[in-house]
Amino acid sequence: MPRSLRRLPRVLLASAAAAGVAATAGVAGAATGSAATGATSTSRPDPAYVRTTADTRLASRLATRATATRSGSAFSGAVMDAGSNTLLWSRNGDTALMPASTTKLVTASNALTTYGPAFRFTTTVKQGVAANRVVLVGSGDPTLTSAAVDRLASATATALRGKGITSAQVYADDYLFPAPTLAYGWRSTYVPTDITPVRALVRSQHDVADTTVDAAAYFRDRLKAHGVTATYAGRTRAASGATVLASSAGYRLDTIVGQMLMDSDNEHAEALHKLVGLRLGTGATWLGAAQAQRARMASRGLPVTALYDGSGLSRADRLTAVQLARIVDAAFDARNSTALAPLRSASAMPTAGKTGTLAASYGRFVTASSKCAVGKVWAKTGSLDDAASLAGWTVGTDGRVKTFAFVVNGRKSTLTLKQDLDMLAATVNGCY
Repeated sequence: MPRSLRRLPRVLLASAAAAGVAATAGVAGAATGSAATGATSTSRPDPAYVRTTADTRLASRLATRATATRSGSAFSGAVMDAGSNTLLWSRNGDTALMPASTTKLVTASNALTTYGPAFRFTTTVKQGVAANRVVLVGSGDPTLTSAAVDRLASATATALRGKGITSAQVYADDYLFPAPTLAYGWRSTYVPTDITPVRALVRSQHDVADTTVDAAAYFRDRLKAHGVTATYAGRTRAASGATVLASSAGYRLDTIVGQMLMDSDNEHAEALHKLVGLRLGTGATWLGAAQAQRARMASRGLPVTALYDGSGLSRADRLTAVQLARIVDAAFDARNSTALAPLRSASAMPTAGKTGTLAASYGRFVTASSKCAVGKVWAKTGSLDDAASLAGWTVGTDGRVKTFAFVVNGRKSTLTLKQDLDMLAATVNGCY
């Protein structure tokens, strides 16, 4: 997703949030199994499920609207009934295509089921090898705020002055992640246009070439403001047993995931992608993170074999519409009610015609064929030069949740093409 579409207001419309909660509650009652904090594998389709009139109608309408004339031959589409895990309709549903930023649904699912939605990444300041040396240690938190860095500086200044130290050297430790490189399938032009180099130390929304130096320099300046003369001395590795002088726990993970999905934030996605690799023991290299990504999805019955990043920028990434629809569908399994709550929440998933990358200001859900679904569809968008995608959920006219995914490749990702996907989502909703 281009950077111009990534920095969006965090405030959501109350009506959209309320609608999302109401819709979710209506479906949760139909799900089976007990709630659990950890996500489980996907359920098998219910053989006893009888398709509703709404199911038959949407399948018939999609057959005439999701055509090769409109979307081209490189199209993959699928719709599922969430309560029964039944595939209601597909066209090339098992064809793997470039998913673009709908890949972030995989990243969100993996992060939430690996760490848990309440987890917070903690940034610390540690004692250096000398009494007047301090090390700002990055935790990979992509939402570290300037205010949090200021609090770290204040606490560090207090600790130093308590030892009679009024002049300090500031170092930065961003070695949690390896040095930035391009992921497999990334164009060289993506940096810095679409993403900044991925580092473990970054101030939120500071899109600079070296986020580590930026964060450390700001920390240095805030130390000065709190009465300690300071200079930035470069990078170093903090000793594992070094004394912690200050620490700051960041936002909850579900909040970070919500920002990533709502804004289609590439930096958030790649940080979480690497952090999952670290948690699962495969490491934060591109290879290690991809291994963790595949292993985590496979353990939940959602195997993916051709993903190379967490943002969906890679032109080598491949997902099918059925895979994407099932990833969203898993959030409506009652056993996953806690871990995957953001995927069914209006505070995380863009709301049709109202919030995030589906806001009307971006031309989404404003046409005659889609505006009936404003506030009734929650979905993740995806866009590359020659790829467009939309994956999410809605409540059909039968009162049941339908999850869906539509992916188009080989056509210029114009607003008209994206509005065609909006029309298909409105068709799933049943209002068009």
